[in-house]
Amino acid sequence: MTYSDCSDVTFLIPARIDSTDRQENLKLVLEFVKKHFDTNIIVLEADKKEQIHHPLIDRKIFIEDHDPVFHRTKYLNQMTRESSTPYIAIWDTDVLVSSMQIELALEQLRSEEADMIFPYDGRFYFTSVMFRQLYKKHEAMDVFEQSQDKFSLPAGHYSVGGAFMVKRDAYINAGMENENFYGWGPEDVERVKRWEILGYRIKRIDGALYHLYHPVLQNSRYDNYQQRIKLTKELLRICSLNPAQLKQEVATWNQQ
Repeated sequence: MTYSDCSDVTFLIPARIDSTDRQENLKLVLEFVKKHFDTNIIVLEADKKEQIHHPLIDRKIFIEDHDPVFHRTKYLNQMTRESSTPYIAIWDTDVLVSSMQIELALEQLRSEEADMIFPYDGRFYFTSVMFRQLYKKHEAMDVFEQSQDKFSLPAGHYSVGGAFMVKRDAYINAGMENENFYGWGPEDVERVKRWEILGYRIKRIDGALYHLYHPVLQNSRYDNYQQRIKLTKELLRICSLNPAQLKQEVATWNQQ
């Protein structure tokens, strides 16, 4: 096992606990990160009542929020402003990659080889209840790595969700998250397209990402068909902008 100095990185994990599985998954992610890295973790919980308490969290932010829709993009922007390290890792509550993939991703950011990097190659495996329980028991990535043929790839081989790492300054200059994405939607795709239009360097690390099972509830799917249309239109609107137009758009976000 390696234990690396990643004190120049802050993991940002926005969370809403909607099931016991989600609660357990967050615990597993926190323990994995702190087992391998000397790093910083900020968790923002927005919900009717506070449910997350864990000693491995370096900073916990609780916001009382009675909206049934979790406005993840807004809260990620708030967390980014609260961070101070030169690099940040935007992390879902339910995903794991190998520690070596995180190390390699950080090396490329530190060496100025990339502005944004995905610590996986695009394979975003959804694991089953059984394999989630096996990982919970053994806390070993081998549980997943030796059984990839048993998992699904719902986003194909080139997913852009789950986790990414960036230079904090570049992330802010590129507009952070587009808060027009309210609830579950294609904000991960929009972010990549926006960075490509603006000319940032985006890279990937070999290896898969594993999504720990949890029930698919309201904030893990489109709220309704009208919302899906609205968010898709926002994605297409951003993709239609040229670099100058997009810089102007992003400038208005940063003034908010």
